[in-house]
Amino acid sequence: MPNNYPPQYRTPSNGLGIAGFIVSLVGIVGSCGLLCPVGLLMSIIAMRREPRGFAIAGLIIGLLGSLWIFIALGFIILTGGVVAAAVALGIAAIPHAAAVAEMVQLAPQVEQYRQANGSLPAAVSQLPNVTNEQITDPWGNAYLIVPDATGNGFTLVSMGPDGQPSTGDEIDFRSTR
Repeated sequence: MPNNYPPQYRTPSNGLGIAGFIVSLVGIVGSCGLLCPVGLLMSIIAMRREPRGFAIAGLIIGLLGSLWIFIALGFIILTGGVVAAAVALGIAAIPHAAAVAEMVQLAPQVEQYRQANGSLPAAVSQLPNVTNEQITDPWGNAYLIVPDATGNGFTLVSMGPDGQPSTGDEIDFRSTR
């Protein structure tokens, strides 16, 4: 007995494409983009099947949400790196800056001593009106007064954090007449 009924047409569907679209949509709307890479991956795989409408929509939404996540993560990593670098440099730079500032304040006093006495003082402690804090650098080492070869100027020297000469961490401030 022949079947005289008309054939039933069924519209093909792409279940993975629909799932990728839904996951991407939920990812961008409900999870601030966290599920978007999953939806993007599902939509990419679903692009191999017909129909591709939902897969294309899921691909676009998943891509936008994933880009948002990568930009946000990049910003967080970059900001964290900048903050870490600023903290590291700030911690190291503060004593150095304090030493330079103290030497800038001491230089005119050394020059006044030379003009009044005809020679440089042997030590910063010989300067009048100098406090105990001004005699030593931030690391507790005494500042040195080193005359230059011409006799016209001098250099104030801090031995730096290690307190040892010729180790590369010395800080100096040159003054010339």
